[in-house]
Amino acid sequence: MAIVAYLVLRDPTATAKMTPNEWGDFLAGCFAPLAFLWLVLGYLQQGDELRLSTDALRLQAEELKNSVEQQRALVEVSRLQVESEREALAFERSLREDLSQPKFRVEGGGGAFRGDGQSTYNATFINVGHDATAVYAEILLPDGFRQSLLNQALFSKGEQYSTHITMTSRFPHTQGTLLVRFVDGLGRSVEQQFSVALIDQTDHSGLKFERIEA
Repeated sequence: MAIVAYLVLRDPTATAKMTPNEWGDFLAGCFAPLAFLWLVLGYLQQGDELRLSTDALRLQAEELKNSVEQQRALVEVSRLQVESEREALAFERSLREDLSQPKFRVEGGGGAFRGDGQSTYNATFINVGHDATAVYAEILLPDGFRQSLLNQALFSKGEQYSTHITMTSRFPHTQGTLLVRFVDGLGRSVEQQFSVALIDQTDHSGLKFERIEA
């Protein structure tokens, strides 16, 4: 502004004779550098603000990244905890089911074969597991022979019952099947199977019983 005043006052007569266009050119020439200076200063200020804004966004991005990593870690911890609880529940369920299961062992005693063709084979049932109810056992042979061997309302843990198989002939060389049905400690109906065969081919051979795993 001082420069403009100086130029005007230095030659008032000349400036008084200037036309509007000349005044416009004069003022434009005087203020153009100032406008350019303001433009440069505004550009620099916007650059600083943009830089600050970029830094703020970068910090927010870092915080968001850290938050995502923390959430991922929490999710992984939760997943491992759920998996551990699931395995613990499965183990507990398996243990409870195993403890509720009666476990029968069948032992064969000596056999007897009489001259009239009748044969007798001894068998002993032993429960080494949980108490069982509604216990029923029968033997089945391939030729259609079947005989009920056991029918107990309650077969407690540690108890044993002896019975025998009576046939009008010798036990066949083929393998038979022993079925044992009962209700376990969880109230479920269960069936166990045993293979039945002669120990040897002598007249006094007993029977061997082997559990058939399901």
